[in-house]
Amino acid sequence: MSRRSRFGLLLFFVVPLLSIDQTTKLWAFSAMALGQSIALPGPFDLTLVFNRSNAFGLAPDLGEVTRWGLAGINLAVAGVLGFLVCSRDEPRTMATGLVFIIAGGIGNAIDRIWLGAVIDMLDATETGFIWVFNAADVFINVGIGLVLLDMLVLSRAGERRHKASSSSLAP
Repeated sequence: MSRRSRFGLLLFFVVPLLSIDQTTKLWAFSAMALGQSIALPGPFDLTLVFNRSNAFGLAPDLGEVTRWGLAGINLAVAGVLGFLVCSRDEPRTMATGLVFIIAGGIGNAIDRIWLGAVIDMLDATETGFIWVFNAADVFINVGIGLVLLDMLVLSRAGERRHKASSSSLAP
């Protein structure tokens, strides 16, 4: 597949994921007040919060330094991963994982650039999970899971099949 075809395929998958993320955030931002919760049936609620840090609040909030630094990192990582997807013929599971990470990273970067913080609204604290998150965060975690699956399981299975077929051809 050509680089141009892979770029088109990348956009074909990133744009809908990014649309889901940004649409849900825009809805939460316009329909809810900061800190407001909406109870839902089941283990999830909706609670609007602004995350000025990174995943799990690990980075200190240094104001504009954090805002632009994390936005830049999100976009740089998305750019590098996009380049990899477009320039190399990655296995389907790996490419799909990278697409999910790209979409999530761009989604959170858009929030930081636009608002100075990431909009989070998915609240699973009733399950014991203490952080509020968003669709982009889900996409990033799904993407990491797919990349790890490919690296740790599928690639090794392919290597074993290749070794088995190579050894059966030896005299």
